[in-house]
Amino acid sequence: MSNVGIPIKLLFEAEGMKVTVEMKNGEIYRGLLLNAEDTMNLTLSEVIRTARNGQVTKLPTVYLRGSGIRFVALPELLRNAPAFKKVALQKARMEAERGGAQAAAAGGGGGGAKRKRE
Repeated sequence: MSNVGIPIKLLFEAEGMKVTVEMKNGEIYRGLLLNAEDTMNLTLSEVIRTARNGQVTKLPTVYLRGSGIRFVALPELLRNAPAFKKVALQKARMEAERGGAQAAAAGGGGGGAKRKRE
């Protein structure tokens, strides 16, 4: 796994689970995610394909090109994926840093003691 983002890491976590993929051309594929690549290319098995006109076809295996994918619906089980925990930690750290900076700014801006004008 190279330097990929959170959505791609979630796809890797979903390998071995049932997913639904909607393509940009309107076709919908539902099947077992066998493999996901950094480019979002997906291999599904035991696939049910629903065409734009509603025609349903069963296919043993399909390979979907990542650039043609509109979205991927993942199982609810992935709500607790490790990738999300890392994001939550990063968010908490950033908010803590931002909170400390705001507190310093509200403290008067670091000015010295005020002198009386004569």
